[in-house]
Amino acid sequence: MDYIGLHGGKCSYGVNPDDSLEEDLIVPPETECILTVGGDGTLIRAAQNIFGKNIPMIGINRGHLGYLCDLDEASVYEGIDMLMADDFSIEERMMLTGHLVDSEGNVGKDIQALNDIVLCSSAGLQVIHVTVYVNGQYLYAYNCDGVIFSTPTGSTAYNLSANGPIVNPKTNLILLTPINPHTLNARSIVLDAYDELVLEIAARREDTVEEAEVSFDGNHKRLLHAGEKLVVHRAKETTKMIHLKDTSFYDRIRNKMQAD
Repeated sequence: MDYIGLHGGKCSYGVNPDDSLEEDLIVPPETECILTVGGDGTLIRAAQNIFGKNIPMIGINRGHLGYLCDLDEASVYEGIDMLMADDFSIEERMMLTGHLVDSEGNVGKDIQALNDIVLCSSAGLQVIHVTVYVNGQYLYAYNCDGVIFSTPTGSTAYNLSANGPIVNPKTNLILLTPINPHTLNARSIVLDAYDELVLEIAARREDTVEEAEVSFDGNHKRLLHAGEKLVVHRAKETTKMIHLKDTSFYDRIRNKMQAD
């Protein structure tokens, strides 16, 4: 903050609200960009909390090698100089929106995600029966541990751990990846960015009450019961990411794979 002030800029700071509060991040009206300090998770939470404010962001990484943060402790001052000189580009990253519909047709609150919307059993390691519809048309029924709906930005997160494909984050599409499917022919599916996806769960035995947990970028958790629906589609707004350095997405992929 002192460095920015000494170079003619103005800076204030805020703290991401606690996930359980589901509040927006308070941002001064004259804000031109937001710098997040932490890691990819900090930037993702900030993207949720400023959704619709149309303010570009850049991450300062203080953790392990990440995919989203352009800066680290060694490059932060150079990066601030570039910001002050307007020497940067802006990438638009698509986001997802999801909501629940209860058994009586009541529609819940829309919640956004930069990385992914994930459904899994609320009882821990337990198989659930999941049916997916695309634009009202039946697609597939999975017996699995869960399902991931991922953006291109989120393709290198949980989707990658579940053996989903890596996608350039500047593209626009939706990835559907089952988690530990109990069949050999279940694979990730690449869907159009404007598809509407509906997911339902069903009880596998008559004497059980089926319940699953839905999370949006790992938080804002909701419970989905048999007879209810999870609806997922592309969000109207995007996350604007400031890009400073010449390092490309493919450089990061190569470096990450070599680090592993």
